[in-house]
Amino acid sequence: MASSLLYLYEQLTKTKMNKQLTLMILICMLITACTNNNQSLPVEAGVAKALADYRKANISNLVYELSFDIPEFKNDEIPGKNTISFDLLSTDQDLQIDFREKANMIHKVICNREISNYRFESEHLIIPKEELIIGQNKIQIEFTAGNTSLNRNDEFLYTLFVPDRARTAFPCFDQPNLKAAFQLNLSVPSHWKAMGNGKLDSKVDKENKSHYKFSKTKPLPTYLFSFVAGKFETVTREHNGRKHTMYHRETDQEKLERNSDEIFNLLFQSLDWLEDYTDVPYPFAKYDIVVIPSFQYGGMEHTGATLYNASRMFLDENATKNRLLARANLIAHETAHMWFGDLVTMKWFDQVWLKEVFANFLADKITNPSFPEMNHNLKFQMAHFPSSFSVDRTNGANPVNQVLPNLKDAGTVYGAIIYHKSPIVMNMLENITGEEALKSGLQTYMKKYAYGNASWEDLIAILDATTEFDLKEWSKVWVDKAGRPQLTNNISTSNDKISEFKIAQKDTKGNDGDWTQDLNLILGYKEDSKHFKVKMDKPELTIKETNGLEIPDYIIANGKGDAYGFFQLDEKSKQFLLENLHAVTDDLHRGIALINLYENLREGFISGSEFVLALERQIEKEQNNLILERLLSYLKSAYWLDLNAAERKQIGAKLEESLWIRLSTEKDMSKKSSLYSAFSSIAQSPEKLDQLYKVWKEEIAIGGFSLSETKATALACKLAIKMPEKSDELIKTQTERIKNPDRKKKMKFVAPSLSADPEIRKAFFESLKNEENRQIERWALEGLRYLNHPLREKEALTYLPQALELLKEIQVTGDIFFPYNWLSASYSGHQSKEAGDITRKFLEERPDYPENLKLKILQTGDLVLRKTE
Repeated sequence: MASSLLYLYEQLTKTKMNKQLTLMILICMLITACTNNNQSLPVEAGVAKALADYRKANISNLVYELSFDIPEFKNDEIPGKNTISFDLLSTDQDLQIDFREKANMIHKVICNREISNYRFESEHLIIPKEELIIGQNKIQIEFTAGNTSLNRNDEFLYTLFVPDRARTAFPCFDQPNLKAAFQLNLSVPSHWKAMGNGKLDSKVDKENKSHYKFSKTKPLPTYLFSFVAGKFETVTREHNGRKHTMYHRETDQEKLERNSDEIFNLLFQSLDWLEDYTDVPYPFAKYDIVVIPSFQYGGMEHTGATLYNASRMFLDENATKNRLLARANLIAHETAHMWFGDLVTMKWFDQVWLKEVFANFLADKITNPSFPEMNHNLKFQMAHFPSSFSVDRTNGANPVNQVLPNLKDAGTVYGAIIYHKSPIVMNMLENITGEEALKSGLQTYMKKYAYGNASWEDLIAILDATTEFDLKEWSKVWVDKAGRPQLTNNISTSNDKISEFKIAQKDTKGNDGDWTQDLNLILGYKEDSKHFKVKMDKPELTIKETNGLEIPDYIIANGKGDAYGFFQLDEKSKQFLLENLHAVTDDLHRGIALINLYENLREGFISGSEFVLALERQIEKEQNNLILERLLSYLKSAYWLDLNAAERKQIGAKLEESLWIRLSTEKDMSKKSSLYSAFSSIAQSPEKLDQLYKVWKEEIAIGGFSLSETKATALACKLAIKMPEKSDELIKTQTERIKNPDRKKKMKFVAPSLSADPEIRKAFFESLKNEENRQIERWALEGLRYLNHPLREKEALTYLPQALELLKEIQVTGDIFFPYNWLSASYSGHQSKEAGDITRKFLEERPDYPENLKLKILQTGDLVLRKTE
């Protein structure tokens, strides 16, 4: 211990730190050392918070020098070497290095120039403390890389280490607050390309291999370390003196050329905006992008090597406005991460939302100028509120801030709350502090914690200093508390006038609510509407300004779009909006009213048939792109999940006709594309299916609307389920039509799930129990959704218990979104009480089931869990 303190003192006295601060740090070190000396850290699977805290307190100046020799064939082993250099403050504990692989994949360990007498236990390579020294240490490890997160395909591979998967590939300290410089060397087949986080220092071709050496990076957490290798083509553009390269596998030259310029324009726009907003120049050596076929996510913000999903980047010619907007937002989101997440990183993954909130919140600001014709308040409403509500309305709702004792469970903190509720909360924060004050606070935050780690509390402390509002108390409710307020109106009348108007808020258990927020109350009339700003800061408020007014046709309590919660519609408002949604002429108000109607459907205050018929009436009238796309999305969901077979038969013909008429006459290609998607999803009558079949066969067109390969493939899959007698022809022909080898492989993979033979479908589901067949997660999920189509609900009930049983394994072997998406696909076609009973039984029989996974089940199974008869 004494040597540790002496070393620390020597290091501190080299700095300009004052004596008082030096003494304080020494005292803290003494307390830590005494604690550590008395008790050895347990060795347990994953990365426990206690272990991470100890390593953070004792390890600094961390550098990884990594080498991988990548063979051409994906089943061949990848030899690796890792030299880990670091300064150590204490030798009171054995050193645990994370490696979630088998012990025999470690071949040689040298610690400080001596062969190590290491041991391997519970996913850790453990160096005895006797081999360590105070000060600089060097550990050299030869190993075979684990494949779990290398995403090895026949012609390429890419790493994806978020949140704690670097340890599945190489030995490391896999925690976000131990940042390191990475120096990477890759040997790859000579006809492959390779790239990593750092700039390319050199490339040497020797025999049948290319040897790449990349420069040392700025400090990065392990989850951002990345490399990609394989058969890729490249497109390069230059901006502000820096070259940016896009790696891709797109074989459709027309599609590539149609999209490339816009992709780079959006990237450069995002970089320029963020440099200006943060007052920090781009903080890393390069920014290249890789467009991956069937990538698990929309994108992943690896510094200098950002990955994107090909289907989100290379859009069809008739892409909807929402698809164009989604691409712009995605690029802005990942670029924002270069500052928020990469430059300044959260300390622990319980606050992973901290990087996501900034990325989403700022992405909305970045993309606004690219869509000047768009109502941006409406865009924000449509982008975030429905997704956030989809979780917050359930019994599985989780707070923005979550508890995470061990990083092995970090993947389960991801979801709609951190991606969509957090931007809503950040918007509230900006309204409290003011736009300029928030911007100034974020600039301070960026500069203070650059290349380091920070927490939400660190930001709140910066902002609290410039506002009189108690941000800490506000944060406790909106960040640390799960769920949403339930708000109701209560109107008393006298002589057809309002005599008293009250708004009350409760939580889901009926307790008084303590959420604080501004409401913009709208009393709507046929000719006019009246607005009232209301500060909701107590369980019940009386709005005296409404006394004496006429009774309104409808009430929208969240008229500005800033307020968050479930707004239960009174009977008069409900009936008016169901019958006359078009009469709400303001786009933002109408969009909010639509969301409120859907939430009242989900909470059981509106029936499925009422809702579907209301939207059917609105199809011919709705002209706003954002609202139309949301309306059609709700329509598809309600049609399949809120109508029984008899109701679909009764309502379906009228709905099909309304969609067909609007689709055939619509001139706007973006709207036409949205209408086509809804029509092809809902169509069930023999007449309309035959029309779609002829469209797929290219015998007829829909009012000038032609199908891209992507749309034709999607249509073939839908028709294969609805027209089982033609399924073999549809799948065989469409597979032959597909030219791109990656997309052709995907079609062949999902084909059994589309078969008319239930035994073949059953065999496909059985195949998903093999981890290898889930390797490309998007393919597995697509096939699983086909198996669980509403028309196959009875058969799908046999899969549901097995899908639930696999969930623990899915969490361990899959990437961060896979557990939720696996469940979502498994419940996607279910609306029956039987599915709810299966779910309840599963949970009741497992009282000790992991809480994080239980919440995912409650979130995705919410609709069937509400079924009681």
